[in-house]
Amino acid sequence: MNEAVLLYNYKGDRLKAVRNTLLSMKIPVKTAAKKDFSKPIGTLFGLKDIEPLPDDSPNFDDELMVIKDFPHLTFNVMLKKLESHGINKMPLICALTPDNSRWSGNRLYQKVSEDHLKDNNLKVKL
Repeated sequence: MNEAVLLYNYKGDRLKAVRNTLLSMKIPVKTAAKKDFSKPIGTLFGLKDIEPLPDDSPNFDDELMVIKDFPHLTFNVMLKKLESHGINKMPLICALTPDNSRWSGNRLYQKVSEDHLKDNNLKVKL
């Protein structure tokens, strides 16, 4: 597997804790600069022949983690290790897919945050 992680808007102690945790697991970490937010996610992961989709989404300020080629067990281990370093809340995490590899970070954030809001607003009807 070629696991890797792309981080958007991680700063300070959180960035250091996440980076150190992932590097201790031998997982490469890339940090997206604001100028990269409009680039296709697949391109930032180094994938070739990515045909970008138009980007009309605004830049965002929330943290976003994109994981690539993570087996379920690796993901669970990562979350446990982050928790042991005091990182208990990971607001937005998503996996790289063939479809979203063409999206910009801005567009991905918009879609993931919309889905996150929908999930948080679900009501259980009895």
